[in-house]
Amino acid sequence: MATMNGSAKILLISTHPTVMEATRTILKKEKLLDLVNREVTPENLFDVINETEPDVILLDFKFQKKPLKLVEKIVSEHTNSAVVAILSASEIDNLDRVILSGARAFVQYPYQSDKLLVTIKRVIELLEGGQPHISEAEELEAEEKSSHTITVFSPKGGAGTTTIATNLAISLHKTLKENVLLVDGKLNFGHVALYLNLLTGNSITDLIAHAGMLDQKLIEQVVIKHTSGIYVLPSPNTINEAQGISPDSLFQVLQGLQQVFPIIIIDGGNNLNDNSVTFMDSSDKILLALNPDLASMRDVRQFMEVARSLSYPKDKTLLILNLTGRKADVKKDEIEEILKMEIFGKVPADENIALSSINEGVPILVKKPRHPISKAFNDIAKDLGKSIKD
Repeated sequence: MATMNGSAKILLISTHPTVMEATRTILKKEKLLDLVNREVTPENLFDVINETEPDVILLDFKFQKKPLKLVEKIVSEHTNSAVVAILSASEIDNLDRVILSGARAFVQYPYQSDKLLVTIKRVIELLEGGQPHISEAEELEAEEKSSHTITVFSPKGGAGTTTIATNLAISLHKTLKENVLLVDGKLNFGHVALYLNLLTGNSITDLIAHAGMLDQKLIEQVVIKHTSGIYVLPSPNTINEAQGISPDSLFQVLQGLQQVFPIIIIDGGNNLNDNSVTFMDSSDKILLALNPDLASMRDVRQFMEVARSLSYPKDKTLLILNLTGRKADVKKDEIEEILKMEIFGKVPADENIALSSINEGVPILVKKPRHPISKAFNDIAKDLGKSIKD
């Protein structure tokens, strides 16, 4: 097995000239990655693998008609070689099946930025590390560590889940002096990175590719640290990537994140599907955002029926009343009476500050720390902090 201090052998399996040329050009930049100079065909494929014994096999999924079976065969016969799948945008839909077939990771072609190099290096690090020995003391320490996960969700669009999740994450970080991870759980059309003015190609997809094999080092390479002090895991860069994420892979990633971050806030959006339910299943609390109007109350009531069918305890769901203080609003007492639930926290409306915050990519809590909205989030964070410490 090669190490990152030596030279790792990379075998490219592809018959497409553009893929081959792009791969060669990129790998030339890295002296520690040695691209095997052999022509590979369907007829000589396994002979070449046997002769070269590569550390990483880059498999173009257009190489043959049944690539998943090919991956399974390579993995079963060559256990010392890690397969990295090269997928086109249209093939990302099959991402879960690709990983289940035995591929260690994937890259999308055309290659995005330095994703190919980063992915290969991560795979090699995983091959080198294997399963590290954990002492009894470290096991006890891991058992004592507890992670608290909170999903912000609304059954109705426009309730402000991204604003709530973003500002609440910052407030919890300041209140509890703990590392907080903000996850953009709106896998399609997520806006967390936009709200925080984060320009990055990293996303949750980078961890999905290694689901079940995550470690702290890999996670820290993918998450982005914001100037406020919180860490951020953005949503996928394309819809195709998002559609390739399954609940099982998502659950494995969340388990890995919970081993690293003591507090995780998830922007769950307003689309109730298998993935959003996976976020909620993995959470200690669900902050259910609603606006003070009849439509929101109707949708919250329907959601609570779903929550009961999922066997969530009643105290798992906390109501956050957003955009309050307008003349036409339904009053807080009336909402509590109709829903038979207490309002856990409320956030006042201020369209001007909210819009400028989004357009500038500066959260309200950072832009105007003494604004009534900021005070509201701090109050919610303090109340949540009490339950987290208990």
